[in-house]
Amino acid sequence: MSKYIDTAGGLTRVGGNMALYKKLLGKFKDGNYRERLDELLRAGNKEEAMAMAHTLKGVAANLSLTEVNSLALQIESALKNEGAWDELLARLAEASDATLREIEEL
Repeated sequence: MSKYIDTAGGLTRVGGNMALYKKLLGKFKDGNYRERLDELLRAGNKEEAMAMAHTLKGVAANLSLTEVNSLALQIESALKNEGAWDELLARLAEASDATLREIEEL
């Protein structure tokens, strides 16, 4: 298991079907979730950003994208509790980029 993707966990969720797992990872890659979250936050659209963080958290959990899942959860929590999200968003960008690189390697 890498820091960013729990491939075994992801494969378990899709019944061991690697082709399906790769297809779903490709959809994640094309979804631009992190970019959309960033745009919403920078525009001050807190409600939609919270919904996007929740969506990202769920998608990442289902695909076993561990670091992205964790950071999306933290961002969602920060938004709900009026906390700081800037640093979390920067960490999410780094984790997303690393995750996307690992997806390319699969």
